[in-house]
Parts: sequence; C-alpha cells; structure tokens
Amino acid sequence: MALILDVLVLGIFIYVIYSNAKRGFGKVFVFGIGYLIATLLASALAALGAPAFYEGIARDMNVSTVESVNSHVDFPTIFADAINAQEYGPKIQAFQLKKVLADYDNGEFDERLYQYTISVCGKDLVSKGSFMQMVQKAFVSGYGEVLRERLPEYVYQSFAAHVDDNPQLMRDMVREYYDYHNSDTERADKIEALYSAEPTTEVIQIFIFLILFSVFMVIAAIIASIVQQKVFININKATDHFAGGVIGLLEAGSVLILLTLVVRLIVMLSGGRFLFFNDAALDNTFLFSFLYRNIRILL
Repeated sequence: MALILDVLVLGIFIYVIYSNAKRGFGKVFVFGIGYLIATLLASALAALGAPAFYEGIARDMNVSTVESVNSHVDFPTIFADAINAQEYGPKIQAFQLKKVLADYDNGEFDERLYQYTISVCGKDLVSKGSFMQMVQKAFVSGYGEVLRERLPEYVYQSFAAHVDDNPQLMRDMVREYYDYHNSDTERADKIEALYSAEPTTEVIQIFIFLILFSVFMVIAAIIASIVQQKVFININKATDHFAGGVIGLLEAGSVLILLTLVVRLIVMLSGGRFLFFNDAALDNTFLFSFLYRNIRILL
C-alpha cells in the first residue's frame, strides 16, 4: 500500500512540470518563484524557531512529565520480575536489587545485575548474552509503558529506537535515575535530553514549517495575481514553454517537500500505527523513501 506514495510522487512531479510548461514562463514565473522563496524562507525560520520554541515552552513541560514518569517507574521490580520469568532458580527479590542498581560507581548496572544473578542462581544457568538482551527488553517495556501513558507516541518511539540502537542510553538513564546528588527535577532534565528533546524539536519544526509555508504561499498568490497582469515577457513560444517547465521543476520540488513533511508528521504523531504510515513500510517504497530518508536535509 505504501507504494501509493511512489505513484503520488511521480504523478505530482510530472503533472506540475507539464502544467507549468503548458502555461508558459510568463504565466507561472511569479508563483513559481513564490514557491521557492516560501520553501526556503519557511525552512530557515523553522530551523531557527523550533529550538527556541522547544527551550522556551516544550522543554519545561517535557521535563515535568519525565519527572512524573521517573516517580512511577520501579526499576527493581521491573528487573526482578524479568529475571524471575527466566526461571534460573532461586527467586530474586526486588528489594535486593535496589542496592545493586544504585551502586553506579561500580560499573554499568546491567553487568552488576548479571553478577548478582549468577551469585544467586549459579553461572552455569545464566547465559550472559541472553541475560543482557533480557535486561534491555525489560527496560524498554517497563520504562516505556509508563512513558507511553504520559508523553506523545513519538517520544516513546524515539526512546525505544535509541535504546535499541545504543544500549548505552539505557545505562546512562539508570545512572541518572539513581544519581541522588541531583534533585528529581535535575535528574529528569538530564534524562529528558537523552531521548525526548530531538523528536519534540522535530515535530515543532515541521509544524512551524507548514504554518509559515501556508502563510507565505497566500502572500505569493496575492502578489502573483497583481504582478502577472502587469508584466509582459517577450520570448518565443518554445522558450516560454521550456522556461515554464523549469519553473515547474522548482515548484514540484517544493510540493514534494511539503508532502514528505506531512507524511513524516503523520508517522511521528501516530507512532507508525496509522494505515501504512510507518518507517518499515515507507522504506520499502522506491521514490518516496529517498525523500523520507533525507527529511532532515530537506528541513
């Protein structure tokens, strides 16, 4: 189904170029240039405005929510339940793991969990590789469940993807969680920066781009309706149509950027659960996947 986007990309590209070439340069150049300026200006302003908006408004809200998440997460119970589910032998008690997790000065927490587990259950019963994978899965599931209830889906998706790509993020989060030298808010601030800041800023940036682009295109349409009635360009017919096609190429690029950003926004806000709008399906497209993979370059 996602291949529909390939058909849409190709259709937009051909139609816009053909339409502009047919009308000619004299009838489309003002509006076409408006598309180009609107895209570049909206992109630049969104890139500048999104971080400022995030720092000024969204960040404090996220930090407050992450602080709430941290207060509801019970890591000792999460990991004790996960370890006991493996049926290694003697049951691990949650209260026993609290000291193990809090002792962050003596190596990474997952290594400490492993050493504690084999000391209780026996080394022959516990495979280190499968144990580490189990800990990571339990971390994403346990912390993610609480996170998902309180923050947008795209924040959870970012969290899960980052931990999957780099387990060190999980270790850093647990270290910050048990760093009692900092206040609850300071710990939440550091943890929020690990997985929430980036996707939140991206969503804000796309929204700003779409709003500014719409405003600029309304202005461009008004200017085009005034100017094109008063401007006469004296060129031969073939050149007029060719130049119109060139303007159409620029206009098609702007429209495809707009389409890509709208799809990206749908994916992020829905968590990839709306129809075929998810990363896996979009990566299987031929034309659209190129635009989608380079979304940050487009911005």
